[in-house]
Amino acid sequence: MARDYQFIVVLPALSICLAFVIFCLILASRVRSGVFGEVGFIFLGFVVAYSVIPAANFLLIDFDFPQDFDALNFSVLNPRPDEIALHLWRHFLFAVTVIFGYLAARGSGRDDVADLRLKPVDIRIVGSMLMIVVLCIGTVTMLSSPVENYYEHYTRFDALPWFEKRVAYLAVMIKSGAYYVALALMFADYKRFRWIIPFFVVSISAYELVYSLGSRIETLSILLATLCLYHLMVRKIRLREGLFALGGLLVLFTAVEFFRGANFDLNAVLDSLREKGPKLAAEFGAVFYTSFHLYSERLSGTMPRHEWPMLFNDFLTAVPFFDHIQYNSQYWYAQAFFPTAIVPPQTMGPIADSAIWGGEVDLALRGVFTGLGFGWLARWALGSRNRLFPLLCYTFLFATCVISLKYSLIYLMSRMLQTLVPTVLVYFIISRIVGGLPGARIVYQKRLS
Repeated sequence: MARDYQFIVVLPALSICLAFVIFCLILASRVRSGVFGEVGFIFLGFVVAYSVIPAANFLLIDFDFPQDFDALNFSVLNPRPDEIALHLWRHFLFAVTVIFGYLAARGSGRDDVADLRLKPVDIRIVGSMLMIVVLCIGTVTMLSSPVENYYEHYTRFDALPWFEKRVAYLAVMIKSGAYYVALALMFADYKRFRWIIPFFVVSISAYELVYSLGSRIETLSILLATLCLYHLMVRKIRLREGLFALGGLLVLFTAVEFFRGANFDLNAVLDSLREKGPKLAAEFGAVFYTSFHLYSERLSGTMPRHEWPMLFNDFLTAVPFFDHIQYNSQYWYAQAFFPTAIVPPQTMGPIADSAIWGGEVDLALRGVFTGLGFGWLARWALGSRNRLFPLLCYTFLFATCVISLKYSLIYLMSRMLQTLVPTVLVYFIISRIVGGLPGARIVYQKRLS
């Protein structure tokens, strides 16, 4: 039986889960695309994971935080159960306001296309997009400096001259965008490419994991994009099937974190498991730890100095090659609390950012804005019958929506434009050169019963 100090943490955690279940039930009664295909479902699922999993970890260790606890500064704060519970209620506030905004903007779903189908394009266009992927991978690999660990991976291009650095970043953007375009075109002709798709997905996922020395965001986005396109263009994934797939991703990414922390030494991983036992990935505490820390600073009146341009920095991230470090809240946090770090060791996100500015009122507004944004984008993309670009936008948002929890929706939209616009231009140029169709179009098809 839970003690009183445990119950005050269990209550907000269960409330977050209950809000998510109610959201799924309401959504299932409204939309035609299936709950699993909704970006709101995936995003709120991440909100639940990044809220409830840390709470479960706290309960498992009975709030006795060792000095080597997952967060870099969490144990130093010596958090009390009532403080943790209060912050979980902030997570609940964010979840509920996102739900409100999403349902308001998503509408009834009556205008959704029942099934999305792209007309198959000339196979030479698909082959050309795959060659673009290979070319970009080669360019990025050739221009990368050798690194020895995960954190140094983010400094691979720092020593390059100005022009070569821009070429490298452009290759990275087109490579990522080409993944989405190639997958969409192959799913458009699923019978022809049904065996090539798994090979392609496994190959690029393995490459991203190895190249980044354990960074999981690209691999996660590839796997989620594959699930999204399969759901929208081949067969609706039932909710229980989707939850099983997401559970598999949870296990995979926990395993990757174990191996990365042990420098990919299997013996070290086994030793760690014997000493400390299995646990879920520390990544799921990233949003909670930083935001809890900053709200503690806010309540104690010791928040480090911050400048107003930080509030608008995300709006400038769509500008190519713009310096996004000076007023980036993540770099501000690193400079204030981890000045010797090679790269920012902690993430931020709307919950942490709200602590810097307007507190809980600010947090509620950010939640409503995020929900409205995702809801409107889902309504636009899933109701579009005649363009490739909306489908690519939706797939990108579905696959990378966790970025909105760790950064912001505006930042995610900027990333989407930077990634997809140049790649779609490359696709249209190739389609003209190869002599294929003037453009892939989504056509309405009734599902055969």
